[in-house]
Order: sequence, then C-alpha cells, then structure tokens
Amino acid sequence: MHLQENAAKWWQAYKRTHTNVAWKQFITDMQETFGLDDHRSALNDLLDLKQTSTVEDYTSHFKSLQFDVSMHDGHYSPLFFATQYVRGLRDDIRAVAGGGTSGASHC
Repeated sequence: MHLQENAAKWWQAYKRTHTNVAWKQFITDMQETFGLDDHRSALNDLLDLKQTSTVEDYTSHFKSLQFDVSMHDGHYSPLFFATQYVRGLRDDIRAVAGGGTSGASHC
C-alpha cells in the first residue's frame, strides 16, 4: 500500500491505535476519513468540466471523473451523466449534437 501526504500521516497514527483491525474495518475507517472530500471534489470537478480541446480528450476526462463519482456513490442515473456530458461540450459541438442527450453516447 502506498499512501501520500495526509493519508500517509493518518496511516501512521491509525496503526498505532488499531493494532489488530480487520481489512473491512480499515477500509470503512479510511473512507470515513477521506471519502467524503474525494467524492465532493470529483462531483464538483464533473459539474465544472468544460471541453477545452478535442472531444476525445473531453470524453476521456469526463469518463475518469464519472468513474470517480460512481466509485463513491453508485446512485447517479445514466441520464445525470449524459446531461452533464452534453452540458460540458463546446457550444458549437453541443449545437450539432442537438443540445439533448444524444451526444452522450460517448459516456
């Protein structure tokens, strides 16, 4: 396991007070400590994402954020992601896609 920055510091303190902890409990504790910030950050990044280069680059970045958001909360609908995908496209490309969710088939 390779942890960095605050996660590495947290791990050093955690293992001193949790000498015999089950893996499932460790994962739960780690998610409680770091998961909410990661989820919030990924969701905000997804909501703010705008296409600034090629559709392929935008799609790749969108998918990465989609996976990050879904990893923390699997309750988002495909329509949510499709809508966000189209909203982030450049205006000229969104106009060609019809402004609807038809362009979201890349997701």
